[in-house]
Amino acid sequence: MYQILIADDHPLFRTALRGALAELKDPCTISECENFDQVQEHLRSGDIDLLLLDLKMPGNNGLMGLMRIRSEYPHLAVAVVSASEDASIISSIRNMGASGFIPKASSPLEIRQAVEKVFAGGVSFPEFSQVKSELTDKLRQLTPQQLRVLQFIAEGALNKQIAYSLNIKETTVKSHISDIFRKLNINNRTQAALIVQELSIPD
Repeated sequence: MYQILIADDHPLFRTALRGALAELKDPCTISECENFDQVQEHLRSGDIDLLLLDLKMPGNNGLMGLMRIRSEYPHLAVAVVSASEDASIISSIRNMGASGFIPKASSPLEIRQAVEKVFAGGVSFPEFSQVKSELTDKLRQLTPQQLRVLQFIAEGALNKQIAYSLNIKETTVKSHISDIFRKLNINNRTQAALIVQELSIPD
């Protein structure tokens, strides 16, 4: 039996997704969460086969959240469910290794077809030319811990604060930052923050 995790902060949409998934060909167990911290808890403790991820839920900094999940759980199938249908964003989602993109305007039948395609080992994306992203390629070089450090940098945290939050030494933080700057070909924290801002999803 498949284990599906719905990650969205809107209760009505979670209910709509449940309704669509109730008629899947294969039986499945569905769990729900409404913020990114809960997503992490579920992924650490459960055996999830498919994550249906909203990019704009609390704690998820746009595409950065997807990047972290793909880095920490590379074998997990992730389909992004979003109201944004910007072609460049969808292309970035695909470049990051997601299994699908489901527009929130999709019908229940379209949602089921997308999920069943992913369960069959395929991918489900709208028809458009995939654009290669140099930024995405660079970000995929970062380790899960380096992605966390990058997000803290973007939030303006000092090395000491990052070390405390991640329970690591300040010298380790400095080492991570050096590696991040080298891999992303940048020179300072401002540039790092701009990269994370570039991954945000416009309202």
